[in-house]
Amino acid sequence: MISNLVRYALAGLVVIATAQPVLAGELTKEECVDAHSRGQDAKDQGKLSLARKLFLTCAQSQCPAVVQSDCARFADELTRQQPSLSFAARDGNGADLPDTTIYVDDILIVTRLDGKSHDVDPGTHAVKFSNNGKDQVVTVVVEPGEKGRSVVATFGAPSSPSSGSKVAPAEVKKSGPTVKHPAGARIAIYGGAGLIVGGAALGIVGLTRVPSNCDRGTNTCAAPPGDKSFSDASSAMQMANYGWVLGGIGVAALAGGMVWYITGKQTEPAEKLVMPWVTPNSAGLAFSGSL
Repeated sequence: MISNLVRYALAGLVVIATAQPVLAGELTKEECVDAHSRGQDAKDQGKLSLARKLFLTCAQSQCPAVVQSDCARFADELTRQQPSLSFAARDGNGADLPDTTIYVDDILIVTRLDGKSHDVDPGTHAVKFSNNGKDQVVTVVVEPGEKGRSVVATFGAPSSPSSGSKVAPAEVKKSGPTVKHPAGARIAIYGGAGLIVGGAALGIVGLTRVPSNCDRGTNTCAAPPGDKSFSDASSAMQMANYGWVLGGIGVAALAGGMVWYITGKQTEPAEKLVMPWVTPNSAGLAFSGSL
């Protein structure tokens, strides 16, 4: 209760600073009630600036106590909800342009930038900056309670470099000699490695398929003539032999590819670079590398 009374008292004091034209004469009861009613309508329409001024008017001590208390409470709430904008204008090099006029929704706000915040209503606003006969329009969407949001306009592009200086590319990449290896050597290396892996796998699988009653060293099987073990052992050994052959081909391809990769490399000269250059009196292209 005490904190509310303090806020209402402060709101009443604000009237002295913000509603001087109203204090020119005594407020009647009817004027207080009218300000209270119109303030409510403005608040419902989202016109917080107008509503706040009206509530500050009827929050004065000249108004009936009930109206004064109600208006002070509304004024305090709207003070917290009232958004505000600050404005800045700069040239292309980032220097401030204080002699800039600001319009918000075609209403003149300031004739010279001062860095202060200015109250606006929530919603979408068109902010026009006028400087030296040129206009910039910035559209902003302002939320309730958004305080001191900065809106900036830039006039013009960055100034050109000083007289006599050259304009160089932002980045020039130097390209030195390049070394290239035969593409076929890479194919031989990768293919040889694949044959080695595949041949080894095939050979191991073949050996594992030899029946347990057969001896791989003597190529004999402990079984009567015509037994299936002989044919199974023969097929398994053929598979293993194919694997060893493939692995041998892979070793040869891998070794040959590596020799080719090393001995077949070629060194190419540096690439030619073309760079534009500009001065106040001339322009052209600069070449690097051999032509």
